[in-house]
Amino acid sequence: MLKLNTDILLIILAVLIVSSFIELAYGLVYLGILFLILSGICLILLSKESLAKSEAKRSPTLIVFGIIIVLADLVYNYIMHLEIQTFDSMIMLFGLSLALSASGTRYSGLGKFSLYFSVTFLVFFVSLFIIPAQLNVALPYYYGHYCVTLPAVSILSNLGLNVGIPEKRVIEVLGVENVTLKIDLACFGWYSMLLVTSMLISYNLTIQRMELKRFMKILSIMLVACYLANLIRVLILILTAYYYGLDAMMVVHSHIGWILFIIFIIPLSYLFLK
Repeated sequence: MLKLNTDILLIILAVLIVSSFIELAYGLVYLGILFLILSGICLILLSKESLAKSEAKRSPTLIVFGIIIVLADLVYNYIMHLEIQTFDSMIMLFGLSLALSASGTRYSGLGKFSLYFSVTFLVFFVSLFIIPAQLNVALPYYYGHYCVTLPAVSILSNLGLNVGIPEKRVIEVLGVENVTLKIDLACFGWYSMLLVTSMLISYNLTIQRMELKRFMKILSIMLVACYLANLIRVLILILTAYYYGLDAMMVVHSHIGWILFIIFIIPLSYLFLK
């Protein structure tokens, strides 16, 4: 029962992290902040025992260094007139986590978890996106095109809808109005997959070691849920644009992702963890 409860909390943590990212990036900032707070509460519940035993020492040098990382990223984006992107968010989370993990408080364990989480995400991001992009290989977009866009458009075309793919990352919807949808990484569920994978790896490294079989089972649940949720999400967005237009689609776009993630992850969790 204890293991099952822990597994469920891990699933809930994944849902909250993905939901906070989606809301902060595309929806309501206040709702995203609420999800972040709930993520912290869930993480405290998961790591309660290890936090009580934490003997982390205070390191003023690391605290200052962490704060400098955050400020440097903010100043750079301000000077260059750039928006805060996902990579920037993780850089700042890394800096804040470094400062918290070096604070010497009972919450240093939380800082250690988020430190591993941000580093793992950044390693994945650099390895799968930035480096391939420098080599002119749009690796995540190949996944998005062949695993999400093509299946979604094929399904709807076979149902008689006038939709097509004039080029990669673009879906043409000829419904109540002519709409051209540009599909980004978040629409493919790529960020969601990186987030839940990074979360589970970080939990395994910092809070509780899991058997490989259990680790792979929970990771499989999360990744399948991410894929199905985003495939259905793209289908719903296309259908909304087709029948109700672009404005209606943008309203649905903001919240449908995490709602579908919850819808898929609950039955899958019950099936695999029962």
